[in-house]
Amino acid sequence: MAELLNDIEWSEPTLPIVHDLEWEAEVKADIGRVMDIHMRTSNSEWLRKTILKWPRYEAKEFPRKLADICTLVAAQENACRYCYGVARSWMRLWGYSQKMINNIERSVQMAEMDEKERAFIRFCRNLSRSNPKPPKKDRDELIRLGYSELAVAEMAFLIVNQCFVNRVSTFLAVPPMDDLERLPNSFLGKLLRPIIGWKLRKMSWTETRPLEGDPESFPGVVQKLLGLPAARVMNDALEGALNSNGLSRKLKILMFAVVANSLDCEFCKEETHSMALECGFSETEFNAALNTLSSPHLTEQEEKLLSWTRETIHFQNGPMQSRVRELALEVGDSMMLEAIGVASLANSTVRLAVLLG
Repeated sequence: MAELLNDIEWSEPTLPIVHDLEWEAEVKADIGRVMDIHMRTSNSEWLRKTILKWPRYEAKEFPRKLADICTLVAAQENACRYCYGVARSWMRLWGYSQKMINNIERSVQMAEMDEKERAFIRFCRNLSRSNPKPPKKDRDELIRLGYSELAVAEMAFLIVNQCFVNRVSTFLAVPPMDDLERLPNSFLGKLLRPIIGWKLRKMSWTETRPLEGDPESFPGVVQKLLGLPAARVMNDALEGALNSNGLSRKLKILMFAVVANSLDCEFCKEETHSMALECGFSETEFNAALNTLSSPHLTEQEEKLLSWTRETIHFQNGPMQSRVRELALEVGDSMMLEAIGVASLANSTVRLAVLLG
């Protein structure tokens, strides 16, 4: 169903490539190739590291087949042209049939899948969509069918992980990887598919370092992932984003708070409220900032980014990409890139918090 790819609205890239030779050498040593998205995010240290690692996260508590499907379904639901093309190509190179991929895309009930697998696909599709917010009944259904709470927590992390990458890629309008999309149907792709698929699997990554100490940012979210590599992964991303110098901490806290309020996440609303007071806001100032999307604590440029954050919760590709391009002219490419990362992480964090309770 390649026509689905062509139906996705997609513009020219919104931000330029920035070459960092040291970073590009690190990426090449890790995965063997420097892709467009690695260069387009290179100006933000925490974001570029997250983009390099998160798409390759290897699930530990549930089957690889479901993790593969998750990547495809999340990209389809988020209408990310870049990620969708990559996911379809990877699945073909891993040996999945075109018929199976088409059936997943059409939400067809597949005879070769059992009830647990079909329930996972529903869970993945609904959490990726998150409209208006993640459905807890789907999580409860997976546990009823026999998945452990730890497995479901990892499933949820993997889905919001993919949604994070989808948002960053969409806001940047990363160009599709045409060479990769052509590969499965090419003569060499068909001939060397087992070898290529094996090499792609070798790119998988997992965090081997344990989480040390108590998480400082959104501890309730991170603690729900304890026992999984995802706990350290999520904590590092949150700490990297909130401690980076690309945007003021006050703006970043408000960006998370705007998403938390829009998705009505009680935990994240309380967390961002406490963080804001610790950061120097008064109670009145914090509430006013959420109501008006402006604050004397923010510059004019930061207020524009805070207002834009609300737009990142539900959006259409074309208007969003035009908006990012316009905002970048007003605030500068570096601030815009950082805002893209923070807003995307806020959306993933809040959705995960809502689901895991």
